[in-house]
Amino acid sequence: MVTLNENKALYEEIMQKAKRIGEAAELEAIEADHNSTISPRIAELIREEEVHRLILPKEFGHPQLDWRTFSDFVSTVGYHNLSAAWLSYFFSCHNAWVCYYPKHIRDEVINQGGFVADVFAPIGKVEPAEGGYTVSGKYNFVSGINYSDWVGVGAMMKFEDNDKPERVGILFKVSDLEVVKTWDSLGLRGSGSNTLIIDNVFVKPDAILRFSKIIEKSQPPYEDFDQDYLYYNTPFYPGFYIGFAAMAVGGAERVVAEFEKHTAGRMRFSGINEKDSPTSQRVLAELKLEMLSAQTLLTEYINMMERDKDGPYEGAQYKAIRAKIIDKCVQIAVKALLTLGGHALLKGHPVEMFTRDLIAIGTHITSLYEDGILGYGRELFGVKTNIQG
Repeated sequence: MVTLNENKALYEEIMQKAKRIGEAAELEAIEADHNSTISPRIAELIREEEVHRLILPKEFGHPQLDWRTFSDFVSTVGYHNLSAAWLSYFFSCHNAWVCYYPKHIRDEVINQGGFVADVFAPIGKVEPAEGGYTVSGKYNFVSGINYSDWVGVGAMMKFEDNDKPERVGILFKVSDLEVVKTWDSLGLRGSGSNTLIIDNVFVKPDAILRFSKIIEKSQPPYEDFDQDYLYYNTPFYPGFYIGFAAMAVGGAERVVAEFEKHTAGRMRFSGINEKDSPTSQRVLAELKLEMLSAQTLLTEYINMMERDKDGPYEGAQYKAIRAKIIDKCVQIAVKALLTLGGHALLKGHPVEMFTRDLIAIGTHITSLYEDGILGYGRELFGVKTNIQG
């Protein structure tokens, strides 16, 4: 049995990992912004800290984490650098979804030790071939592909036991594909989210993951599996997407801290210290309350996952809560930037960089505010949306 002290020790160990990665990435933030990717040094640090193994089943020799610990890990990295948080989160959860493959594939990928990237937009073209299929497609926004050994991509496929085509994930070795450096973005520039080209590449049937089967039951297609594993006891998509909200909270916490620090040291033209200005006092109070609101929503999101682990769940509600958290974090950053004034707009200022990165998080397809809120509203009125989380 794990004792309370052991849990505390594990939590602190994970937070120290997060701080080491985040602080190192923060030192290279401007360089990563210029190069449109984190450096090999940061990628290697993520590997040394075994982030890609952080939420694997315990049979691989790593501790079982709860969702709060994992969420705090991502937030802590994000407090220092959001591109590093983005990749730390992705290299954790992407390496984890491999556990839904048959054991021989799961073990091959995990034991090889490389990072896994993915882009599951269902745009691939899949054609039958002898012994399997060939796949072609051009995939944009493949975060972390510069340092990944494996990648999962999306497509639509028809199966004999389903009348309608369904979305699938297909696993490849990156060495068999072409990576094109196209990433030149407003924010999250260090994520290196380049383009991947697949040109008529062969895959065996067991490299294809049917997401419909995971949604039905969040467990792998084999009998002897880790009953305590995080993902096997959680609605799949809410768990898979939690990192977006967690990193946004960490980034917004940093913005609030920067706002308070820069306001306290700032003088107005009249000679009055900015911290004595009713405007900045009111804004800081508003930012703190919005921050508390975002943190509380994230806590409720985690509570919901723990309650929903054994039964059906409301996917649209998860998506709406996540979108609301991220929207609040974006608005915190924008408000702080506008209140601090021109010096915070200079390239490389922490608030300028974090604001760009938070906006970029808000543009992710799973984070779009209007989509999330509309979907939840429709479901509240009994309209079936098929939103999975």
